[in-house]
Amino acid sequence: MKHYDIHFTPTALNDLHCISEYLDEKSAYAAHAMRQRIVAKAKDLSAFPNRGKSVSALGYYEPEYRFVAEGKYYIFYKVIGELVEICSICHSARDIGELLSLLDFDDFEEQDQ
Repeated sequence: MKHYDIHFTPTALNDLHCISEYLDEKSAYAAHAMRQRIVAKAKDLSAFPNRGKSVSALGYYEPEYRFVAEGKYYIFYKVIGELVEICSICHSARDIGELLSLLDFDDFEEQDQ
């Protein structure tokens, strides 16, 4: 079985940190557990990168972006060759359209090469 590499963008890492900090205010255990669940779900994409839904399922026309849910959080990613790039992680109550408009994947890809 082919496995894809997983890469968290700086934006996704910052999102994960902010989620952890927010949850840590209520429970350190809950913060740690959710962080572990989100990271595990993202890593699971290495075996099945196209299992997530296109963001068009949320009503947005951005066919190259996909997402999977973990609890109340969406993990947004893009498959580039044999790489799964985790782009952002956010609570499902956030304005997804605003989030997608803030992400500029082309700039990130150019910086990384």
